[in-house]
Amino acid sequence: MKAVIFDMDGVLINSEPLWKKSGMLVLNHYGVPVTYDEMFNMTGIPVPSMVDKACQLYHKDNLNKSEIVKEFFNKGIESILTEKPIMDGVVECLERLAQKNIKIGIASASPLSLLLNIVEQCGIAKYFDYISSAEDMPYNKPHPMVYLNAAEKLNVSPKECIGIEDSKTGMIAVKAASMKCVVIPNSIEYNHSYWDVADWKIKNMSELKNII
Repeated sequence: MKAVIFDMDGVLINSEPLWKKSGMLVLNHYGVPVTYDEMFNMTGIPVPSMVDKACQLYHKDNLNKSEIVKEFFNKGIESILTEKPIMDGVVECLERLAQKNIKIGIASASPLSLLLNIVEQCGIAKYFDYISSAEDMPYNKPHPMVYLNAAEKLNVSPKECIGIEDSKTGMIAVKAASMKCVVIPNSIEYNHSYWDVADWKIKNMSELKNII
């Protein structure tokens, strides 16, 4: 392997609970009584799609979704930058990869400005050779485009990459890009059979040293 490409949310930072809570609060404010568990079931889906699904679920398609998406993003970003919820073992893992001269990237559905801000605020920006955002791409995950773009910019073949994900959507994107895939599912979903699509399943970042 010449490169390791990480998803951001749920892999490098424990932001999924913050995103879900932020989305629930904003949608509830607009009269969409979506629950935290319902938001949790949308893990791996971009914010605009989460808003669409929640509005459809409660038959609130007449709302100004673009305004809700904007508030959702703002609240989620504020929470993440305040909490700086970097996952346990991330710094050690990045340091080990750097020492082995393995290229390191990010492939995320989040806006590039947010990704850059997060890695800077969390003190890990120096480790990344390239950050790929699907924000302005024609296709988002589960399409492989954001991973293929990362591999191209890192100047490596997709077959020389490992992608690390925490969601089904992300796992599909990695495999569709012809990369090896490591999944780090949350404890609730850990035993589901659909993770069999991945090449490795681990419980936390510290176990990555057994693979790379």
